[in-house]
Amino acid sequence: MKHEDMSRLLQQGDFEGLFRGIGWDNPEQREPVDVAESALRGVPVADKRGVTAWRVDCPDGLPKRAEQHRVVRALKRLSRDQLVVFAAPDRHLWQWPEQRPSGVGYRLVDHTYPVQAPTEALLQRLGQASFSIAEEPTLTSSAVLSRVRRSFNADKVTKSFYREFQQHHKSFAARVEGIGAGRDRRWHASVLLNRLMFVYFIQQKGFLDGDQSYLRSRLQMVREHCGADQFYAFYKQFLLPLFHEGLGNPADSRNYADAGIEAIIGKIPYVNGGIFEPHELETAHDIRIADDAFEALFDFFDAWRWHLDESPTGDPKEINPDILGFIFEQYINFTEAGQKEKGAYYTKPDVTGYMAESAILPAVADRLVAQGLDDPALLLAGSGGTYLHDSAAHGINLPTSTDRPTDRPTDRPTDRPTEAQDRTCRRSGICGLGSGAAAIRTSTWSCRRPARISLWRASAGAMWCIDGSATGNSLSACRTLSVTGASTTP
Repeated sequence: MKHEDMSRLLQQGDFEGLFRGIGWDNPEQREPVDVAESALRGVPVADKRGVTAWRVDCPDGLPKRAEQHRVVRALKRLSRDQLVVFAAPDRHLWQWPEQRPSGVGYRLVDHTYPVQAPTEALLQRLGQASFSIAEEPTLTSSAVLSRVRRSFNADKVTKSFYREFQQHHKSFAARVEGIGAGRDRRWHASVLLNRLMFVYFIQQKGFLDGDQSYLRSRLQMVREHCGADQFYAFYKQFLLPLFHEGLGNPADSRNYADAGIEAIIGKIPYVNGGIFEPHELETAHDIRIADDAFEALFDFFDAWRWHLDESPTGDPKEINPDILGFIFEQYINFTEAGQKEKGAYYTKPDVTGYMAESAILPAVADRLVAQGLDDPALLLAGSGGTYLHDSAAHGINLPTSTDRPTDRPTDRPTDRPTEAQDRTCRRSGICGLGSGAAAIRTSTWSCRRPARISLWRASAGAMWCIDGSATGNSLSACRTLSVTGASTTP
């Protein structure tokens, strides 16, 4: 399909026609899906080997990020992989839930545009996610997923930035004076450029004296303060005080040597972590860098969109803080000869977050229980899927067939949940069965109470955990497990 045809269908909001035109199929599921705690609902418009495209009409405008996540979580339980289109009257927001490398969780990659002006970037992505009739006989699910993922993920933006960054790094290192060894010049250039990129992220949020063009405007201010005949002032007179006394020190510990430079630096935060502490090369050498070297560098940086959060806008020149870790990993591992040396790797937040969830949080919970406080897992019993990994929660909202109980205890309750109770259970994770009885129905919960618990296995692997004495306010019978189909332990 030509770009002009795709653009016309996007402007008309005809997503069904758009996806048919690029070779997608009719969706297997056709019923709208309501989202708990939201007025929004998802409507499937197309499917391709398990990747489902959903439309979410937003008559009141695009929802906030928290509700976007709520919608995506609800739809992920009904389709293996998905593209979600939030259609507001004036703007459309396309979201691809990009799986994190650790396999735990996802980040939402956004592509947004005014209804009457679809972006070229989106049209190119749709073109790359097209499928022809000729390839249908051999087209596999993994091939479809790989193509759609390549089209809509964000990793290629990081690599594109890095390719250009390498050239600017080389040029900038050549402008560093006062360091004899070429390897040390490149090392210092890496340290300085990492600091400057960090500053670009926080200036975009207005954290540096409220100026989103902080470094560019301060370059001009320093020239005016130091005089037009000073060609090396920016690095030594401004950047070093900014890094070492300003960002690297709490406000009450700063001691600027020049009151004029202090006024130019303005109101800035304290950034802990060591990135702005004096570097050994800076203490060992009298380094000079010409001001025009920074002009060229800022021209390169200003061509990109800097996002401190993980909310890209669809601009093909946007980057987020992951680029700092990626660049750090590339440069720290190589010697002057280009051989791997240190074996250092950048650990992304999704991996460290998973480590914290799996090790630190359970340890904290155990200590709370040891001190006689409530078990956090029990307090979260009514949270539904909010605190479950998507991999553990997938499919829990699918309806089950007629119960086929096996090995039921003789003291199990005889009453069954009504249809309304069953819907409530599948939505919130908790059901009340009769007076004074409580139950959890899901394949990822296990009973954990020493007495008066009745268990039986229902259909489709679902587990009912019944505590005849529990009430809605004292549901201590069950605790989440992270493995589907885990055995029960009364």
